[in-house]
Amino acid sequence: MRETLLIDDNPFETRAALLKGDQLLELQIERPGNISRVGDFYYGRVAKLIPDMDIAFIDLGTGDDGFLQLSDILSDAKNVNSAVHEGEKLLVQVIKDAKGDKGLQLGCRIAIHGANLIYRPFGKEVVLSKNIKAPKERNRLKNLLEHHTEEHGLTVRTSAQYASDEELTAEVDALVTEWTEILTEWKAAKKPGSLGQSKTPLTSVLKSLLSANMDVIVNNVTALNATKGYITRHMPGIQPQITLWDRQTPLFEEMNIEAELDTALQKAVALASGGNITIEPTEAAVIIDVNSAGQTQSSGTRSAAVTTNLEAAIEICRQIRLRNLSGIIIIDFIQMNGKGETEHLTNTLQRALDKDPRPSRLIGMTELGLMQITRKRGRPALHETLTQSCLSCDGNGYVKTETTILNDIFRSLQNEVRFSHQATFNIEAGETLASTLRRHQTVMEKELARRIVISTNAQLSDLDYKIG
Repeated sequence: MRETLLIDDNPFETRAALLKGDQLLELQIERPGNISRVGDFYYGRVAKLIPDMDIAFIDLGTGDDGFLQLSDILSDAKNVNSAVHEGEKLLVQVIKDAKGDKGLQLGCRIAIHGANLIYRPFGKEVVLSKNIKAPKERNRLKNLLEHHTEEHGLTVRTSAQYASDEELTAEVDALVTEWTEILTEWKAAKKPGSLGQSKTPLTSVLKSLLSANMDVIVNNVTALNATKGYITRHMPGIQPQITLWDRQTPLFEEMNIEAELDTALQKAVALASGGNITIEPTEAAVIIDVNSAGQTQSSGTRSAAVTTNLEAAIEICRQIRLRNLSGIIIIDFIQMNGKGETEHLTNTLQRALDKDPRPSRLIGMTELGLMQITRKRGRPALHETLTQSCLSCDGNGYVKTETTILNDIFRSLQNEVRFSHQATFNIEAGETLASTLRRHQTVMEKELARRIVISTNAQLSDLDYKIG
């Protein structure tokens, strides 16, 4: 089944939703000035070594240092002191975005992601996705790509099985060209700084989510043309079906994505059987609890506990990918006592995890009956992008950020423009939000072709507003 990529683009953020049939698989939100830097290249200089931790801090020339672990350096050295030295010039790539007190995690084992392939200039073989099952297809891909790996390595993504030989060959050439340009720029660089073309919110979501076996729907002409230009440069030979959304109802609203977004920020998720799961991200781990909620109906020979757990396992894996949860994930399933039930649940969970393109590891059940999973971190989790800790509830809850509320207001005004002929919109807002709105007022007025009057209402809390 072909996947569909929905792109909702505006001046303040680009939102992308990946669907397979009617099921939402993944959400990505990128904003100017806060774009994920995963995959970006830098000329870095070793600023400081921490021998006890085998870590090197790297000056990137951007005001924020990154760090390199010994395992991410191209070296057989046994410690960081032997691997690199202070002042050394390095070509590094961002592995993980900064989070909390942790800076950017960097690596020297380069990987350039394409729609169907991952190009590894320091690798030496073809590695096929385990989700490509058919022997005939595995042989086709192996035979086609092996002669391209005499000087570098390729990882073949699941989507490659839907691409033609011509498309894959063109993609290899494009990835090699991109690497050559990065390498040339790095060698010519005189001081630390970023390398390669600057990302935009739109190109960031396209690089992460776009593949050959896909239909693309975008919400405006500018995004349509930019998407076509990106494909021409980075994905030659690939021709996804690109459509402009021209209905009055907003794209994400029509496709029920807005409702899914709201659900993805909620702690509790209902299951069709009547049970539910609760998802609690913490600093140390993500804690997920499965509840029967009074559900006692068995299914055939399966107990009610097994029935609910199996349903929950599939939904948990969907929510993990949807919310972009990562790190240590602990799941408290309903207790089961039947023979082979834990093994059956583990196998179901593993099959669901295998569909997630981000690497994960199912460790298994602890003696306390808790299922353990780890998932590789990349971009920030969805709740980290859209919300912030609620200060009035001692940091135990979340509220929308100023930027999230700004986008809510902008989309509300876009809807008003579609159905109203009023020349001026009036917005009353709390002091903090009013200041934010005024900073973006000119852009909003230009995009909406309407005058906007913003007034501060002292009776409203900082981030509350009224549109009139």
